[in-house]
Amino acid sequence: MNTKFFIGCALVALSVVSCGGEKANANAKLLKTLPTVKVERRDTVVSTKFVADIQAKKNVEIHARIAGLMDQIHVNEGQKVRKGQTLFKLNDAELQIELLKAQATLKTAQADMRMAAVELRQMQALYDKKVIADNELELAQAKHEASEAKVAYAAAEKNAIIQQIGFTTVVAPFDGVIDRIPLKEGSLVQNGSLLTTVSELDEVLAYFSLPENIYFQMLAENRIADHKAIELILPNGVKYDHKGILETAEAEIDKYTGAIQFKVKFVNPEGLIKHGTSGKLIMSESKKDALIIPQRSVFSIQDKRFVFVVDKNQVVKMRKIMVAATLEDSYIVESGLEEGETIVREGTQSLRDGEKIKIKKAKKTA
Repeated sequence: MNTKFFIGCALVALSVVSCGGEKANANAKLLKTLPTVKVERRDTVVSTKFVADIQAKKNVEIHARIAGLMDQIHVNEGQKVRKGQTLFKLNDAELQIELLKAQATLKTAQADMRMAAVELRQMQALYDKKVIADNELELAQAKHEASEAKVAYAAAEKNAIIQQIGFTTVVAPFDGVIDRIPLKEGSLVQNGSLLTTVSELDEVLAYFSLPENIYFQMLAENRIADHKAIELILPNGVKYDHKGILETAEAEIDKYTGAIQFKVKFVNPEGLIKHGTSGKLIMSESKKDALIIPQRSVFSIQDKRFVFVVDKNQVVKMRKIMVAATLEDSYIVESGLEEGETIVREGTQSLRDGEKIKIKKAKKTA
């Protein structure tokens, strides 16, 4: 009887062990198998992109300073010009006639002044001999002064006409490139009409806005002076051959946008970049011993970023992190993680805090 009892107990025990083993194997099969990555520090380069408005070093509209007919256009659109080179010539025939009249008026006034001077000398001699009274001398002096005033007025009229004739010849204010020419030869030009625009393109300036928090951070770390090799991406996606130098454009922060304007100077020897071009600036800086994790490891909850840290028992724990900078496919972690810790690399969407996982082994490379 006792023998049968012990045999029965043994069979029950074996059954329990067998069921427990099967349950453990089933639980093991239910564990998620996920890849992990160890948090490491390494040197890297952080790049920040800004949208830029590119302007010529000088960009000046050329307006007519006098009305008249367009006689000659000496340049073509897109042509390079030198400082002082003639661009346009307006008809000055009427002004030349006015100049002749002004010259004649001036000569008449000068002749009258000479006659008044002779008369004044005669009156002065007679006055010295006490032949004439004081009032007669004063009258001669007044006539002479009036004749001098007429000469000055006639000379001013002549110079004004000469200046107007000078306005009929329009020259380049500096070395540059001619923009569109809206008027043609024979057109009636009004005073103030736009004739063309001249752009100096040997250097261009790329303007962009820097948020004030980044500005003060760069200022505190003395990083503004370090940006001497800023890259420019042109509208077609091609990287510009020459690198730019950062310069301050404005002295105050915009109270509406909370940003300060900066500019980057680029040399433009080939004249490739035109005034008004758009582009993207890339400001890069080196980071030493940065704590870097993959972007796929990070998930967000209500504008906060988290990762799953894996402990030695392969249990995951959700942890909040602070991101210092964004790289192409990684994040630089400011706080929340330590070097050497293991985190889930991807597949965080299906995980729960405190869940146990199986670590997926990395494939061996040949």
